[in-house]
Amino acid sequence: MAPPRQRPSGFGTSPGDTWEIGMARLPFFVPGDDGQTIRPLVALVMDGSGPIRATAMGHPEHPSEALAKALQAAIHHPPSGLQPGNPQQVMVPNALLLEELRPLLPGVAIEVGPTPRLDDAMAALREDFQVQRQPGVDQAMHTYLTADVTPEAMAGFFEAAAALYERKPWQVIPSDSPLFQVSSTALGIRGWTGCVIGQNRESFAVIMFDSIAAYEHYVHLAKIAEREGKKPVADFPRQRAINYEAKAAMPASLLKEIARYHWPVAKGDGYPTVMLIEPDLVLAPPTLVDLGRLEGVARALVQLIDDIPDLSRRWQGPEVLRKRYRVAVQGEVVSMTIGMASGAPVARNQERQERVPAALQTKVDALMQSIDGFCELHLNAEYRQLLLAAVCALARKRPSPLLAGREPSWCAGIVHAIGMANFLFDKTQMPHCKAPEIYAAFGISAQTGQAHSKKVRDLLKISAFDPKWTLPSKLDDSPLAWMLEVDGFIVDIRTMPLDIQIQACAQGLIPYVPAMRRDEASNS
Repeated sequence: MAPPRQRPSGFGTSPGDTWEIGMARLPFFVPGDDGQTIRPLVALVMDGSGPIRATAMGHPEHPSEALAKALQAAIHHPPSGLQPGNPQQVMVPNALLLEELRPLLPGVAIEVGPTPRLDDAMAALREDFQVQRQPGVDQAMHTYLTADVTPEAMAGFFEAAAALYERKPWQVIPSDSPLFQVSSTALGIRGWTGCVIGQNRESFAVIMFDSIAAYEHYVHLAKIAEREGKKPVADFPRQRAINYEAKAAMPASLLKEIARYHWPVAKGDGYPTVMLIEPDLVLAPPTLVDLGRLEGVARALVQLIDDIPDLSRRWQGPEVLRKRYRVAVQGEVVSMTIGMASGAPVARNQERQERVPAALQTKVDALMQSIDGFCELHLNAEYRQLLLAAVCALARKRPSPLLAGREPSWCAGIVHAIGMANFLFDKTQMPHCKAPEIYAAFGISAQTGQAHSKKVRDLLKISAFDPKWTLPSKLDDSPLAWMLEVDGFIVDIRTMPLDIQIQACAQGLIPYVPAMRRDEASNS
C-alpha cells in the first residue's frame, strides 16, 4: 500500500491546493450608475489552507466581472504568505458558478461540492456588513426619500397610511381568515396576496406577497425556522409591507423629516414605514413605483372597509367578496380590485405538497440550492415553485429515486421535465431557455439530461397542459385545467355560470374563478 501523501505545511502555501470559490449578494444597497439603488455582489476565493485569497465587488447584472477580478487577484496578487499561481482543483457551491469559471480557469478541475470554508467566510462577511436593526425599523434608514421618491409622493402615501390606520383593519379582517387579494393593471399588481397583522394588538402592519403560493411558502418556511431554531436553506418569498410604529421607536431623523414636510400621521402609534423585504430578509429602499403600489393597496383597503360596514361577518360568509374601486395614487386615478383571496383551496395544499420525509430533507435542500441558482439566472419564481413541488414529490416516492444517481443529473432532469410541460424551449415564451443550456448549467451530457427528464416525467406523470404542472400564469391557456364533468357531460367550466365556477373553485377543482378574472381584467 502506498504511504499517505502529506500536504505541505508552513508558510508559502502551494497554489496547487483546492480552492473554494463563491458569490453572494451583500446585505446593503448602493447608488448605481443610473441613479437607482442596487445590491452589489461579492466574489470570494478561499485558499486550500484556509485564508481568503481575494475578494471583489461587482454589479448584480454582471457577476462574471466581479468573478474575473477576484480570480485575477487570487492568481497574481494573493496576500502575503500565499504563493501566486493557479489552483489544482476548485470546488463551487452550484453548477452556475462552474460554468462561469470554466473559461476563466482553463485546464483546472472544477466541481460542485461542499464548500465549508467558503460558507464560514461568507457568513462572517455578511455579519461584518450587516446593519443592526430595531424591530420593524431599519436603523440605517435616515430618510423616507430613497431612490426617486419625492416629498409630494411620500405625502400621498402618508395620507393613505393614516386613513388606513384610523380604520383599524386588524379589527375588521378576522385573524382566522387573513388573506385578501389586490390587482391593478395600472400599478402593475396582479393577484398580490395580503394579510393584516395586529389582531393581538402587539404590532400593526399590512403585508403583501406576490401570490397565494408565495404566502403559503412563507408560512411553510417560517414553521421550519421555528421548529429548527434557524433560518431554512431556501429563500423566503419577497414581501412588501406598510408597517406602523410608535413615535418612541422611530429614528430621530425620520421624525424630523415628517415634521419638515408636514406629512399627516394618525393618532396613536400610527407612524408608517415602507418595508421591502428581500428573499434573504434584507430591507431594500423603496422606489417611487414601490411607494405607489403600497399607497394603492392602502386606499383600496380603506374603501373596502368604508363600503361594507359588516365586513367581518361578510368575510366569513359563503359569498366570495370582491369589489372594484377607483383610487387616487400619485396624482392619477387608477382602478383596483380587492377582495377575499380566491384559489385558496389550491394554495392550502401547497404545504402538504412540499412535505418530505425527514431523511430526504438534506437531499432536497441540496438539489434546490443548485436549482435556485439556475432559476435566478434563467427562470422565475413561478418556475421555482413548480420545481420545488417536483423535487418534493420525488422525495416522497418509496423508495425515492433521488437516493440513486448524481444530483446534477436529477437537477437537470427535473428542470427539463417541468420546462417541457410549459414550453420553455419555445423561443416565443418568456422566460425561454434551450435544453442544451440546462445540460451545460448542471455540467452533464445531453443524453444524461434527457434520460433523467424522462424518468421524472414518467414518475410524476408530467405532460403538457397538465394543470398540476402548469405555471399559474399559463393556466388561462391550458384547456385541461378547465375541463370538468357537469351533469354527466364534459364541459369547459369557463363557459358555465358564475355560481358553478365559484363552487368548482371552492372544491379545489379549478385554480381560480375565470369569470372574475375576465371581469377584473376588462375593468382594470
